[in-house]
Amino acid sequence: MARFQREFEVAVTWWPFELHPETPAEGRDVDELLRRTGRGRAYSDHLRAYAADAGITLASNRWLANSHRALEFAEFARDRGQFEAAHEALFRAYFEEKKDIGDIDVLCELATGCGLDAREFRAEAVVGRYSELIDQTTAIARQKGVTSTPTMIFDDRVVVTGAQDYLVYEDLLRRLGARRRGEATAE
Repeated sequence: MARFQREFEVAVTWWPFELHPETPAEGRDVDELLRRTGRGRAYSDHLRAYAADAGITLASNRWLANSHRALEFAEFARDRGQFEAAHEALFRAYFEEKKDIGDIDVLCELATGCGLDAREFRAEAVVGRYSELIDQTTAIARQKGVTSTPTMIFDDRVVVTGAQDYLVYEDLLRRLGARRRGEATAE
């Protein structure tokens, strides 16, 4: 998404969506989830390849964190103007550093690293300040047919599900009339 914004005159809005709300608070083994969903090694290899193309090194994390609290943290950061920093920190922590982003202590550590007040976040998490928002946005997304991440909705009319090669997105943006940054407009 950062590349979309660097290369095209587009607005990107991240929508909080909990992919696996059934994940227990303590998380669960990824291999079990892959067996249950019918996904296997090829699926994991596919994700690693797309991540590598995006400059992200996926660690071999065999544990699926419960992401609800991480989504709450992102919304806490959004309200304080630090969404981008928090979003990047969450991705790095989970996908590169194999941290449990469902753990409040890990999230407080990330909050501090993003210049946010960790004690304030902990207090907001305890009272569930953002919990209902995450549940509501997840329900709305499911009603719209969102079943995987990433799911990208372009111009409120074209839905692309799953990780795709950047050229797929670039082609779609051009077809929808998005201008490249610095591109002259036709008179």
